[in-house]
Amino acid sequence: MPADSFVFRGTTQRPSCHCASITELTDGGMLATWYAGSREGAEDVAVMSARFDGEDWGEVRVMLDPPGRPGGNTVVYRHDEMLWHWVDVIEGDGWQSALLYLMRSGDEGETWTEPEVFDEEPGMMVRHRPVRLSSGRILLPAYDEKDWRGFAYISDDNGASWRRSGWMRADTGCIQPAVIERDDGSLHALLRSDREVSHSWECASEDGGESWTKCGPSQLHNPNSGADMIRLRSGETIACFNDTPEGRTPLTVALSRNGGETWIASRDVEADPGEYSYPTLMEGGDGSVHLVYTWRRERIRWINFEPDWIAEAQ
Repeated sequence: MPADSFVFRGTTQRPSCHCASITELTDGGMLATWYAGSREGAEDVAVMSARFDGEDWGEVRVMLDPPGRPGGNTVVYRHDEMLWHWVDVIEGDGWQSALLYLMRSGDEGETWTEPEVFDEEPGMMVRHRPVRLSSGRILLPAYDEKDWRGFAYISDDNGASWRRSGWMRADTGCIQPAVIERDDGSLHALLRSDREVSHSWECASEDGGESWTKCGPSQLHNPNSGADMIRLRSGETIACFNDTPEGRTPLTVALSRNGGETWIASRDVEADPGEYSYPTLMEGGDGSVHLVYTWRRERIRWINFEPDWIAEAQ
């Protein structure tokens, strides 16, 4: 059975929380980040973090609290000996005004550099961790909140510089891409849809993420909600999404053995009424899978499971 616990429970000061990310530390522990405040987009929303020592999630810390500006989506990622943390901060009216910042830590998240602007154009946002391709290229999945279209930031010099890929487009809006590399070197992306359709979108790239095919319907539901997808070292692919034509429950994990072309098994993580959303997946050094997600907008929950746990539900 999976291990699970709550990373964060809403407080009187910050009753609402959302959009968690997670990365592994060199000692085998983990660091999770998310944002919390009175409500999404409120001026009191700060970016929070907590560490897992192998047994328990520890003290919750305020990682970034921009004065008078709401913190937003967080992505934490191990890059060589450093931790990188991207965060969107709402600078004006709504997510379309958000600026994307980058912070770095050389001491496992104990301290961080001052946020530096990563992209000067408002509305450029992130939701999912970077993917290092077999070529060495790094892709940071991203999207334009203004026009609801996806893309990726590309680095061919180990993160020293970045440029944008071509757009990912769908007949209706598509944002928040999650990207994997398949055995043949092609890339597969799973994207959030808008309210007009009940499924996720998907698209592909044959040139390392430079350009993307037009999005088509995915086999997976996930109406207007965040989903995630990762490729394991075993070659298996796991997705986490809301398996419903409407709403944000249940929250489901699914397993694929052909790079997300078909899904052979699934299991609900949450099935009660309420919102269970914005999952982030990570494969640990031991091959197990870590999942963090929003629990009813009141808590951040963590689950750790073996991939066979999904296969056993087939």
